[in-house]
Amino acid sequence: MLEYYPLLPMAAGAVLLAVLFRHVRASSLLARKGVRTQGVIEGYEETRRTSRMVVRFRTGDGREVRAAHTSTGWTAARAGDTVTVSYDPAEPERARIVEARWLSSGIDVVFGLLGTALIGIGALLGVLAW
Repeated sequence: MLEYYPLLPMAAGAVLLAVLFRHVRASSLLARKGVRTQGVIEGYEETRRTSRMVVRFRTGDGREVRAAHTSTGWTAARAGDTVTVSYDPAEPERARIVEARWLSSGIDVVFGLLGTALIGIGALLGVLAW
């Protein structure tokens, strides 16, 4: 059983990198193919496990949309802040905040480094244990 312990940090790092890859892929698709517009933060929508930022914006055809932005329970946004939103014209509820004064891409780098470090630590423990 002891020989399997190095797999724990490797598995955690792999899951972290997979979630990060999914987030970055969805964000880059919307950044390239989405339509940009100005939006306003309405507040937060809370669930049992997380909270999501709710942003309100108007589409090109004048329809008002409320969208919950993922991965934002920890951000420094306040209700009433103006942000730039990129949305899918076919499904405007699928939107992401792409520009805001508090938004930073540095957190993606930190999670990528953490996932890579966990895989590296697991590999080192594996070499030492096996």
